[in-house]
Amino acid sequence: MTPRTPPFDYARASALMEAQNIQAILVCSRANVGYLADYTYYTAQALPFLLEDGREWSMSFVGLPCDPSLGAFITPVTGEEGIIRHADPWIEDRRLWGPRWAYVGESTGSSAAPNDVADAAVTALRDRGLGDGKIALELAAVPAARYLRLRELLPKAEFVDAAPIMWALRSIKTPTEIQRLRHVAEVTDAAVKHAYDELDANCRETDFERRMAAALIDGGVTYGWCSIAYGPKGATLVQPTDRLPAPGEIVRVDLVGIYAGYYSDISRVAAFGRTPDTDAQAAHAAILEANVALRREAGPGVRCGDLHHLTCETLEQRGFRLLAPYAGHGIGRDVHEPPFLGAEDDAVLQPGMVLDFEPTMRVAGVGSVNIEDMVLITDNGCESLTKFPRDLLVFGG
Repeated sequence: MTPRTPPFDYARASALMEAQNIQAILVCSRANVGYLADYTYYTAQALPFLLEDGREWSMSFVGLPCDPSLGAFITPVTGEEGIIRHADPWIEDRRLWGPRWAYVGESTGSSAAPNDVADAAVTALRDRGLGDGKIALELAAVPAARYLRLRELLPKAEFVDAAPIMWALRSIKTPTEIQRLRHVAEVTDAAVKHAYDELDANCRETDFERRMAAALIDGGVTYGWCSIAYGPKGATLVQPTDRLPAPGEIVRVDLVGIYAGYYSDISRVAAFGRTPDTDAQAAHAAILEANVALRREAGPGVRCGDLHHLTCETLEQRGFRLLAPYAGHGIGRDVHEPPFLGAEDDAVLQPGMVLDFEPTMRVAGVGSVNIEDMVLITDNGCESLTKFPRDLLVFGG
């Protein structure tokens, strides 16, 4: 049987490991398990849940040897045996762990499953002769009790942090990842348009949220979350409430969708009923200028910190200040991931990166002002994946 193709660039992963003499990567965060396996249990659930025996919390490891011939492994919980069989990810070695499940009339693997996920992962590593090697472990994500158990079971192993390798690997998207990000951006664009088109005097912020969420679901995309702010309220609170729009107020939205494990993130500012006052127009014009400058200047070899400085200078020339300590961020399996457009970030843009350019302000008396675009870094510059108009349009009345 021909080995199945992993969803990421395994050759690049191996090269990153070889450069540090690492024999295997062992990850356990939802994003990295999903990235390496192209599969996650309960994909819309970000946090672990308590298993059926009330003793352990759900989690899975994915182990990726530097040598592809050794084969990757995943450690699903017993309750997902049928789900992972149905999803059938490329990783064939699936080491179940957790409480025993009894299926009437059917023999399953749960009867021999260990009670601790660390035991399942360690057995898989030892089966590959990697129990005494240098292992890149996702230190920021592994629970303390599981880490201590790994140390107990693998006393000769050297554990180092997997984060630098995983971020380097994930920062450059494969064609499959780019296709998914294009799709989720397109559906999210349409959901924002749908909600703005339906805006009227009786539309509470929570109604706006429901309309966007429904449009995402209708488009085959999972609703993640959103920020919505009508008028000056957005200067301090962007959580959707029962507030109704007032004529001349800005209507700012920020919407996140999820498709096949990949996130969208788009923000726009419009107005309700009529053109807003000069203060709102000036704030929007400043943000629009910063957004245009970012998309104009971004491309291969550009330093992320320089784009941050460009954003700050653009806003300050108009008398405003950037809200957050970054002007944008990477996006993919996480809604916020490296590279970040921070002041001291020396990372340089490369073709295949996908980022959110997010110049943001909160202005007293005006509200939350943010134009956020998903962009793909190309060989010659960048391409906007989100295309909804950025001008200060007026809806409703």
